[in-house]
Amino acid sequence: MDKPIFNGLLHTGQPDLEALYRVGKIPLYARNSFAGWDDPLGMPTTAWYDAFAAGVVAPRKLVMLDHESWPYATQADRQATAGKYVTLYQQIKQRRPDLRIGWYTDPLRRDYWRAKKLPGAIEYKAWQSENNDLGAIMAPFTDVYFPSVYWFYPRTTHPMEADYLSTYIHENLSEMKRIRRTYGRAEAPIYPYVWWNIANGSDVPMPLDMWETMVRVTLDEADGMVLWGGYQTPWDENAPWWVTIKARLTDKRRTG
Repeated sequence: MDKPIFNGLLHTGQPDLEALYRVGKIPLYARNSFAGWDDPLGMPTTAWYDAFAAGVVAPRKLVMLDHESWPYATQADRQATAGKYVTLYQQIKQRRPDLRIGWYTDPLRRDYWRAKKLPGAIEYKAWQSENNDLGAIMAPFTDVYFPSVYWFYPRTTHPMEADYLSTYIHENLSEMKRIRRTYGRAEAPIYPYVWWNIANGSDVPMPLDMWETMVRVTLDEADGMVLWGGYQTPWDENAPWWVTIKARLTDKRRTG
């Protein structure tokens, strides 16, 4: 079955991808999206929750909350962070039961170096244990999973790492599925965030063959995906990353 591709793009002047291709918008909300959540290590106030419930715009009823300030260093940190997500979920659902809510990356802690060690390795098991600390608490309070499979290593400086791109995506999505299967709800879809740029602050695009690999493996192994990128960038219909995506969007009958 054709899997959905969602729009998390930030370009100026982008066309109506929903109308053209049924690429539905998944909005991102964060602490500063509304007033009333001043302490990034703390929790929102009632005013923030109320403003969120009144102000959220989610045409597909899918919402991604991005909060990357809570700690993860120790098991106690991870469990406390997961508990905060549960509170977020419960407070939002009380006000907006119609929304399907997910979190950027969590409960999966995106990993490359340990993931490439493969299952059974000590490092891999340690990574799984950290994910368990989060998933056991917050997966039941997650309607949709939004892991990130951004790529960080230029082929020019890390030529050997490029060969592990497929492995990296596969192992992160396999671990996401394990968390869902063990702690979550089977019907909660997995929609990874993908980005055509190398995520090292350079704003340099990935080589096209690597971007095509990211798209292919993600769509093969997840339930769909979310396109991210384009901050302060005008839309370019001929951008290579978009040509790759558009080839999969033959008409607006696609699923989603």
